[in-house]
Amino acid sequence: MHMNTISPLAYVDPEAKIGEGVVIHPFAYIDKNVVIGDNCVIMPNASILNGTRMGNNNQVFQNTVLGATPQDFSYHGGDTILEIGNNNVFRENIVISRSSSSTGKSVIGDNNFIMDGVHICHDCNIADHCVIGIKSVIAGNCVIGSHVIFSSMVSMFQDTRVGAWSLVQGGCRLKKDVPPYIVTTTNPTSYYGVNVEVLKHHNVSEKIIQHIAQAYGLIFHSKVSIADALIRVVQEVPMSDEIENIINFIKNSNKGLI
Repeated sequence: MHMNTISPLAYVDPEAKIGEGVVIHPFAYIDKNVVIGDNCVIMPNASILNGTRMGNNNQVFQNTVLGATPQDFSYHGGDTILEIGNNNVFRENIVISRSSSSTGKSVIGDNNFIMDGVHICHDCNIADHCVIGIKSVIAGNCVIGSHVIFSSMVSMFQDTRVGAWSLVQGGCRLKKDVPPYIVTTTNPTSYYGVNVEVLKHHNVSEKIIQHIAQAYGLIFHSKVSIADALIRVVQEVPMSDEIENIINFIKNSNKGLI
């Protein structure tokens, strides 16, 4: 059993549930109705607020606020949730809001690295292995797939989605959905190409990468409607998990594509 190291200068509400091996530095604030898993580190002046559920091995740096009250006019009080997985790093000056309603929740998965000054609003769902770059802003009800990379100062508008394995360039403003496996250009945000280097690094085969490029050639460059482009993708591109993911992501897009 690993003992906790909790500074007497930190405030930890008696109702908070703290796991084993947790380090809480001076002037940290841990609210009631908070769960912190094992081996987490909470730095000075970080605040973990009511409704936060945190897994193991998370690091929370100075001045970060997790479980902030939603900045949403439809929220009228009550207990709501921010659910955080394992092995995440939350750098300085981050604000992540809990959900606006008791039926939803804000979710951060596992193994994410969230950089300085990021703001993530209510009811967002961020999957695993993402990097969210400095001072990026993610509005309410957004969804980010796994292995996504945001360069710095990305703005993601309400209800938009970014598919897995995509790289969004610095300064992009996302008013529509970014499909999986791509790299975007900066404003106007648009399709630049397939995220080849990252996919190769994670052992996606050359053949599959070529199929992804072929599919996006049809979707973005064929001068037909998205619906017709998807029909051509099914007819002309060999099917794989990746191609199926692209088709399903686009079919489920309410905002349209960048």
